[in-house]
Amino acid sequence: MSGSLFIVLAVALALGAGLIGFYAGRETAEPAVAALPTLAAAAASPDEPAQVAENTGPATDTRAPESSATPIPPTPLPTVPPTATTLPTEAPLSTAVAPVATPAPPEQIDPPAGSPLTGAEYQTLYEVWELIAGQYDGSLPPSEEIVDSIISGSLETLDDDYTRYVPADVAERMRQDAEGAVEGIGAFVMENDEGLFEIVRPIDGQPADLAGVRAGDILTEIDGESVLDLSFDEVILLVRGPQGTSVNLTFLRDGEEVEFTIVRTRFEVPIVEFEILPSEMTGDQVIGYVRLTEFSRNAEERLLEALEQVLDAGATGLVLDLRDNPGGFLDQSVAVADAFLPDGVALYERNIRGLDETFRTRDGDAAESIPLVVLVNAGSASASEIVAGALQDRGRAMLVGETTFGKGSVQQIHPLSDGSELRVTIARWYTPNNNTIDGTGITPNFEVESPEDLGGPDDGQLQRAIEYLLTGQ
Repeated sequence: MSGSLFIVLAVALALGAGLIGFYAGRETAEPAVAALPTLAAAAASPDEPAQVAENTGPATDTRAPESSATPIPPTPLPTVPPTATTLPTEAPLSTAVAPVATPAPPEQIDPPAGSPLTGAEYQTLYEVWELIAGQYDGSLPPSEEIVDSIISGSLETLDDDYTRYVPADVAERMRQDAEGAVEGIGAFVMENDEGLFEIVRPIDGQPADLAGVRAGDILTEIDGESVLDLSFDEVILLVRGPQGTSVNLTFLRDGEEVEFTIVRTRFEVPIVEFEILPSEMTGDQVIGYVRLTEFSRNAEERLLEALEQVLDAGATGLVLDLRDNPGGFLDQSVAVADAFLPDGVALYERNIRGLDETFRTRDGDAAESIPLVVLVNAGSASASEIVAGALQDRGRAMLVGETTFGKGSVQQIHPLSDGSELRVTIARWYTPNNNTIDGTGITPNFEVESPEDLGGPDDGQLQRAIEYLLTGQ
């Protein structure tokens, strides 16, 4: 075993937590609502980031990644020859093997500053793997797999789903996703409360949708292999793949298995879609509809473009659709809220280390007075909840739909020296009325069950929003 195994653990445990990143929600971005005729669409330009289409686990919200920590010089492991042990010939097979001598630990291990582990505890870890390396009756896993397991396992003791270690291959995939187009099956998936991988919604017109995959399908096998022992990131890596290649997926639907062979493709998800709703839906009133799929770096720019065109078309009311929006950058969430709010509090951010920061909106935006209803559901997370919470708390908009996801913590993203990442929860955020949504979500003013097709003829949430704009009730 290489000393690097323990070096990575030491780096992971010693990293500081500066306030830079905002890691929010699940990547449950929903694309354009195909059933609604579009007046225009403001899609992401090729050089702008697009959200991961298959990944609805926690989405990445960061203000700026922090440089990786300086690696710690390796401490060599002691070399101890394996000790042979012979069972007595008359002993039954169940007889325990006599203990062998414990290898001598390194002379001294000095943990990095700030590490919660003592030198003696590091020595015990060395002793365990020295014994395994010398005596285990079986093949040893690759060292990088051991490192990943040690780090991930140690982080589980924090009991925080969002402080996590991202292996290098997964981190690289996430970085590629941020560059624009995505290659995969075209569906949004999340890890539900039971730890199962559930389809949030296939993207209209993409391979998963054309094959017959439905919202609520539970993924059970990928290419004939069970996903029960896989992590969310592992599932995403297996489902994703180069354009033109195929993947065999098995789902559980209403208690029965369904199988699909899906050919992967390359696609982009528009950040904003907007239109003037058909007059037959609105009683000849001019009501605008704007759907924001994620809070990427250009979310504010795209939203303002859409609002300008909707307002120029004479809209007297507006529906802002944040359903299945996983979140994104903190500054973008504040900017989007600012488009609809005058001067005041957008959110508070606090932690146990004394941080207490207030983010504010300012006067002067064109959409600060138009009647507004916001659509949310269980897939609306983090940055979406910041916007929805600010609009609701300040009496600016009514919320229609379902209780939101409940992601209200802030993460710092630390790139590590081998290309992996460590994401550390460093703070919590609160709505203008000092309410936390972490683990509870935001309850809408009017609760309406989510439809199977957003924007379709049976979209009761959209219809309820229109009703409120027309009647005020």
